[in-house]
Amino acid sequence: MSSFKLSRRSLLALAGVGLTSGCAQRSEPAVSRDERRPLSVRIKTVPADRDAAATKLARYLATRLKRVGIGATVVPMSREELRRSVLVNHDFDMYVYRLPLRRDPDFLRPTLHSRYAPDSGWQNPFGSEDRSLDELLNRQRTERGATRTETVRSIQTRFAESQPFTPVAVPDSTWASRPDRVEWPGGGPPHRVSSYLAARPVDSDATPTTATSTSETRLRMALTDARPTENLNPLSASFRADRTVVRLVYDSLGRACDGTVRPWMASSWTWHEGDSNALSVDLREDGEWHDGRAITASDVAFTFELLSDTALGSLDRPVPSPRYRGRASLVDEVTTRSPHELTLEFGDVDEAVAARALSVPILPKHVWEQYARQTKVAQLDGSDHTEALGRKNLDPVGSGPLRVTEAAPGESLSMEPFESHFLSTETVGGSLAEFDGGFSFDALEFTVLPSGGATVELLSDGTLDASANSLSPGAAEKAREDGGLAVETGDPKWCYHVGYNHRNPPFDDSEFRRAVARLVDRPSLVERLFDGEATGVVSPLETTRYAPEGREWDDALADLRFLGGRGTDSLDVKRAKSTFWDAGYPYSSDGELLVEK
Repeated sequence: MSSFKLSRRSLLALAGVGLTSGCAQRSEPAVSRDERRPLSVRIKTVPADRDAAATKLARYLATRLKRVGIGATVVPMSREELRRSVLVNHDFDMYVYRLPLRRDPDFLRPTLHSRYAPDSGWQNPFGSEDRSLDELLNRQRTERGATRTETVRSIQTRFAESQPFTPVAVPDSTWASRPDRVEWPGGGPPHRVSSYLAARPVDSDATPTTATSTSETRLRMALTDARPTENLNPLSASFRADRTVVRLVYDSLGRACDGTVRPWMASSWTWHEGDSNALSVDLREDGEWHDGRAITASDVAFTFELLSDTALGSLDRPVPSPRYRGRASLVDEVTTRSPHELTLEFGDVDEAVAARALSVPILPKHVWEQYARQTKVAQLDGSDHTEALGRKNLDPVGSGPLRVTEAAPGESLSMEPFESHFLSTETVGGSLAEFDGGFSFDALEFTVLPSGGATVELLSDGTLDASANSLSPGAAEKAREDGGLAVETGDPKWCYHVGYNHRNPPFDDSEFRRAVARLVDRPSLVERLFDGEATGVVSPLETTRYAPEGREWDDALADLRFLGGRGTDSLDVKRAKSTFWDAGYPYSSDGELLVEK
């Protein structure tokens, strides 16, 4: 039996000054105009050909900032550059992009908690430090039921007050497919693990246009995001791989089925009686990696150790994985009891929250151990970097239901069923019954296309079978005009938002951030940017069952209402400037907003 303790980074020392709620009225600025300078900001985002909505939102915001006397410049850059600038190097004033959404509100803890401010990835890239928010985020981890729901509502109220970032809109997720080629399971988009595993080829006398023989069935998907063809490292932050593709390649101990995390790579598990913070796990005994090596409990223990420190103790300080850091941090200790038995011990968290740790991808120790070392070149911000974080991993060795056969960066990705996967070798039942037999096609192929419009064209002529990425409103309308295509809408995947760097004044001031947030007219933007196919939001949980409500929430929204005619996009410039003035930001005689030098 072996055991080890996973290192935990201590909580950061927080400044004694907390964030204020509400707008204090200030008759005169505390600093004279002579000691101030005109404010000029750069808004980073991606080019219009990569995400037109993000670019338009950034330009919209820049125009509004200029109208209230703030110099603003939109800086377009590639997605990789933006992610590295924001998520790794924290080199930005403001940015506009997509925030990945999750059903469980615990994802907000690594996103906003001050202890994660120095880390990379979606671990508090804003540098937010708010004691009140930290306490609430910690508390919700230990609660359940109505008590937790109430705490999550309080989190959203505090979020509205401190405004660490500004949510704007959650677009509808729309996809198209050919029903004559593929039968998809109901109730969800095609580009997710459960959909791929439950999909079935439709019997037809017509030979697929790209098939090499009539007996071969290939599921052909369109991608408008090339990243899954260029990087398959599940730990990467700046070049984040597609979550669905990663989960097809790498199994986890458990998977969410019908809203509950159930055994997947594990054959079963048992919470210790009288101790909800310890879990005994039994692995499937005949599990194999894609290279034929046996899966053991040591691989699981190694994975949690690597996620905690990708240098495995070889450097002076840990270099945690940016991705899955929040989930891995739930685990305090892993003890292997046999090649297929282990115990996970958790901190002071509720079972439902602790179960999130069971969804991290399990990595083969014999492959990844050699990469737990420092690279020759440090991160651009000067911090330590490891090969485990930097490798592209285009020939991944996982244990998932599909394995990669070919990757042409920027062009395509091909996968085929892994015949030794438990779905193919075992008879499964219960919540996994619909996946019995594993992937039903001979291959899964992704082709990278420049736009949703190009996707619809190749779906219409039968070259492809379905869209993996959500279609733009224009492309979705084009698909609906084609009688041979099925078009559906499902759960949202992300939220467009405005991010602020709290490390740089005046973005460290919640009153300033709220004043900026009040320049945004969400109803108007939903129509202009998304043709009405989106939901304007003030909270990142507004489209979930945790949507805030009640008097406390209404009071919090009072300081976030648009400074103009709602839905008209008519900004009341005089009122907006007054809001900044009341927050302590005077104006020059030329109408420029001034900040301390």
